[in-house]
Amino acid sequence: MTTAKFQKTILDWHKDNKRNLPWRNTKNPYRIMVSEIMLQQTQVSRVLPKYKEFLQAFPDIKTLAECNDADLLAIWSGLGYWRRARFLKEACKAIIKDHHGKFPKDIKTLLTLPGIGPYTAGAISCFAFGNTEAFIDTNIRRVYLYFFFKDKTDIHDADILKIAKKAIPNDDPANWHWALFDYGALVLKDKKINKKSRHYAKQSTFKGSFRSYRAKLMRTLLAQPEKSMPKTAALDFLEDTLREDEQDYSASEILKSLVQDNLVKQNSTRIFL
Repeated sequence: MTTAKFQKTILDWHKDNKRNLPWRNTKNPYRIMVSEIMLQQTQVSRVLPKYKEFLQAFPDIKTLAECNDADLLAIWSGLGYWRRARFLKEACKAIIKDHHGKFPKDIKTLLTLPGIGPYTAGAISCFAFGNTEAFIDTNIRRVYLYFFFKDKTDIHDADILKIAKKAIPNDDPANWHWALFDYGALVLKDKKINKKSRHYAKQSTFKGSFRSYRAKLMRTLLAQPEKSMPKTAALDFLEDTLREDEQDYSASEILKSLVQDNLVKQNSTRIFL
């Protein structure tokens, strides 16, 4: 398929099928960053209410950078992958400290912010500042795999990016990437296409996973009036829950992982946010 035909196929479909999502109606880089971090490994339907709630609580870089961790994690609860919330806060602190509160525009500088990888840097730079560099996520990758690599496997992202760079219309790179997102999410629902990629990794089931018990302890801690509880009580809670679910994870390792990720703090007797 030629690049021109590919562009026409995607854009013609998108005219009648584009999704009206709130983060697509802004050029504010902070709001776009929040949406992109939230959308990592989380469905749009779950992000929509949280995005609104989050921006009401933390409307700008300064508010988020200076917020209380317990308040931040309470708002984030329900989205999973809690470290993303901390990365957002740390990114805002870095923007204030290292860039005098001015949001970086270029991908290279965006990549220096905590929690910002190649896709997220590309997306922010494109949607907020009109950057025309190519970037890919799971949905975009699936579109290119489907149209350009039908009879191939073990496809490296570098091979996809060669095509993606030629396909971007310079006049509206944001709409082009939204069209790819929507086509990949709404039309190409056969996730087997993803297996053609060398970078394919099946997402593990949440229920019964190590991270599910991290989340249970976080929710329990957030429910405490002082956002604090005795360390022994936390370990007892985990051990009881693990025993009931017939899981052999270590309660102490679960707590240790939360401390290492700076989601939970501890002293000799208590844990707290």
